[in-house]
Amino acid sequence: MTYSPMISPSGPAPDEEPEPVPESGDAGYGGGAGGVGYGVGAGDAGGTVGAGYGVGAGDAGGTVGAAGTGQDADPAAPWPHQSFLELGALPTAAPCARLHAMLVLWEWDLGGLVRTAALVVSELVSNAVQASAGLTGSRFAGQWAPGTPPVRLWLSADDQRLVIQVWDGSDRPPVPQPVVPEAASGRGLLLVGSLSSEWGCYTPERCSGKVVWAVVTG
Repeated sequence: MTYSPMISPSGPAPDEEPEPVPESGDAGYGGGAGGVGYGVGAGDAGGTVGAGYGVGAGDAGGTVGAAGTGQDADPAAPWPHQSFLELGALPTAAPCARLHAMLVLWEWDLGGLVRTAALVVSELVSNAVQASAGLTGSRFAGQWAPGTPPVRLWLSADDQRLVIQVWDGSDRPPVPQPVVPEAASGRGLLLVGSLSSEWGCYTPERCSGKVVWAVVTG
């Protein structure tokens, strides 16, 4: 199992001047999210939101602090279960991410979260793929890369909770769109909000784009 590569053991990558990243049209994203009780960051390459969960990428992978979670562990201690997956911004990304989430949750003996988590992961990754359309470059952990940016997925869990984080290269924050009854799509973020105990968005430091996160509980 691999973890978040947002910062290496040798420290942050040297800064490079980013090229402008043209934004695609509105892909169903806008601003605002649910509660901010979870602090979701990525070490030196991520931000923090609120003062609850701290989700980060340490030396050899992501570490998720336990501050504010009711755990007795040290706040800097990692979550017991963590996974990282990088996917191309393609139509097949959402089903691949969904299958990955299902498999690791079964491996972690969290079968009770599988169905809900699979839906949330699928919706967040689908939105990330849509948001990536038209982008010609991105910056991640201080490194500029040309071309359509990938979609990155982090899963962090204990015995009762799963934190899902999805990064895409678009700076456009997510906002639920008004639902048209006859529309075949457009309900993704409303579904995420109804299935998650909390969800939100933050902008990682030294990165373009955003991370949209959601918490699924048993």
